[in-house]
Amino acid sequence: MNLVTFCGSLRSGSANAATMRAALANLPDGVTVTEIDISEIPFYDGDLEEAGVPASVTALHDAVAAADGVLIFTPEYNASYPARTKNVIDWLSRPPRSWEGRGLTLVVTTPGGRAGAGIRGHFDLVMGHFKVKHFPALGIGAYGDKLEDGEMIDAETIETMKSFIAEFAAHCLAEAPAD
Repeated sequence: MNLVTFCGSLRSGSANAATMRAALANLPDGVTVTEIDISEIPFYDGDLEEAGVPASVTALHDAVAAADGVLIFTPEYNASYPARTKNVIDWLSRPPRSWEGRGLTLVVTTPGGRAGAGIRGHFDLVMGHFKVKHFPALGIGAYGDKLEDGEMIDAETIETMKSFIAEFAAHCLAEAPAD
C-alpha cells in the first residue's frame, strides 16, 4: 500500500507539518508514504495549463498515479482550504486527473476545539464532485498540549492517526462504489 502526502502549510513551524511527521514516523504495517513538495507548484491558471503543464504539476500527477491514495495534511483557514491545498486539488482535478479511482482524505490540525469542522465539511462537499474514493477527514483540535518543541508528542493522537491511516489504506484497496 503506497500513499502520497503533502502538507498544505508552508510555514516552518506548522502544527500540520508536525502532525504529518508524527504520522509518517508511526505508519501501520504495510503502508508506505511518499511526501510531495508542493512549494514549486504554481497556482492554477488556465492560460498556464494551455501553454504547457509545468514540470512540477506533471511530477505531482505522476506521483499520484503511482499511489493507491492521497493523504493531505492541512490547516483550516477561514473554515476552508488554505490556498496551497486548494491549488493542489485544482491541479489534480485537471487532466490527466491522476487521482481518479484513488483514495483521498485529509487530516486537519487546529488550535480550536472544533478540530477543523469547517474544512472537513467543505472537503466532503467538494470531493463529492470527483471520481475519487473519498474518505471522511480526521480533525485534531486543541493541539496546544499535544505539541512540544514543534513536534507532535501526544500518544493518543499519534495512535488515532495510525488507526485512521490503517482504515484509510483499507478504504483505498476496496472497490470503488458504482456511479
